[in-house]
Amino acid sequence: MEDNELDLSSLIEKYEHMQALGKNIYLDADEFAMLIEYYSSEGDQEEAETLVEEGLKIHPSSAILMLAKAKMLILSTKYEEALDYLRFPSDDSDIDHSLLRVEALLHLSQFDEAEKESIKILARDLPEEDLYYFITELGYLLNDVDKFNRAIAYLEESLKINSSNAEVIVDLAYAYEMKGDMIKAIEYNDQLLDIDPYSFDAWVNIGKLYSMNDQHDKAIDAFDFALTIREDDMSAMKMKALSLYLNDNVEESVKLFRKCLSLSPNDESVYDSLLDAYAALELYDEMENIIDLKEALFGSAGIIAKRASVYISKEEFDKAKSLFIQIPEADKNTLDYYLLEGELAFYENDFVTAEYAYIKASLISEENEDILDRLANVCVAQEKYIQAANYLEELLDIAPDFPTAKSRLAFIRFEIGSKEPFDEIMQQFSDDELRLLLSMIMGNDISDYDDFNREMILTRLNEARENRILFKNIKY
Repeated sequence: MEDNELDLSSLIEKYEHMQALGKNIYLDADEFAMLIEYYSSEGDQEEAETLVEEGLKIHPSSAILMLAKAKMLILSTKYEEALDYLRFPSDDSDIDHSLLRVEALLHLSQFDEAEKESIKILARDLPEEDLYYFITELGYLLNDVDKFNRAIAYLEESLKINSSNAEVIVDLAYAYEMKGDMIKAIEYNDQLLDIDPYSFDAWVNIGKLYSMNDQHDKAIDAFDFALTIREDDMSAMKMKALSLYLNDNVEESVKLFRKCLSLSPNDESVYDSLLDAYAALELYDEMENIIDLKEALFGSAGIIAKRASVYISKEEFDKAKSLFIQIPEADKNTLDYYLLEGELAFYENDFVTAEYAYIKASLISEENEDILDRLANVCVAQEKYIQAANYLEELLDIAPDFPTAKSRLAFIRFEIGSKEPFDEIMQQFSDDELRLLLSMIMGNDISDYDDFNREMILTRLNEARENRILFKNIKY
């Protein structure tokens, strides 16, 4: 144990002994500051605040204790009060005083004032150690208030001074992730692994980022590394199972989710993940078993809707409808409820009700691929082709490889008949895809067009569009 740790331990022992005996506490300002920092780091804010007040009674003009009080005010989200308190005189070179002012200003959304305060410090000829400390802390503060571009600027400057600060790298990876730049976020997580190849958190983070970037093979490998470091970690196993599912390896995903379930039977999210996986495999009996287990453990909330959704998947619409009308009021106005309402209405050719239900579902789950797909279908059923095309374009923006979406949009462009949007969607098809599309539209075998080059195929497709023959040979 180092000397400073020994000093702190003996100080804590001394302080708690004085408290137990009910004696008056007489410590110097630095000792109070050490205790305040210790109890604050341990999450005992009440004890830390008591020490601040006691310390200031004995040392009312101590700058270090006044700064500690300002920190306590900020931790208590009393930003206006902290800013007012920080008017006390301070040495112009006191960086901590300026950082506290910046923190309070940022949380009060006074960003211009915070920038002025920062520039005032940066304009000085600071020693490199002070400059490094200031820009690093400033980067952290800006990240905390979602000012990611400014945070990145300061943290990357910080990294130029010290390239091995893992905390800075973590914050940079986070900032880029929040901006949606997964490539840069992955790059910084790779730097963390260069520093510590056995960092469990770094492997989990990089796996999560690969998955978010649709690089599921790499995500699975990353989670495997994490699980060699910390075997049977639930969070890593669940994320690996999800990556397996998203990578179309549903059977392996199910096996891993089942393992998660055996290790943590009270984790409700695992039951929902298994339901999704079993639905993808069309294992309806297993779905019903999981629903029964979930009801036994967590109660009946949402259960009727889950059971009805299984009947929908099995195309047993009458059974689904009989359950749907039994759904209690408390379980309505939910995503599952609106999806059921939409499916049942669509089955009964009540397209207006179905569309309205899907729109309500989309308000709960924005950018949901399946809901956009359903909205496109129900609009086509009502011959609202332009609106259907808009939904399909939104779907393709989110999921460019969504099954049949591209060809369905092409069919709608045929029906609408406008050449410019038709040409635009045609550009997204490969030659083989265009050849298949032409064979479907003309009702011929695909081999009939083996000798056609791209220009010839597009010419024939455009002729079909002009002659409006699409729906003679193909059913949407």
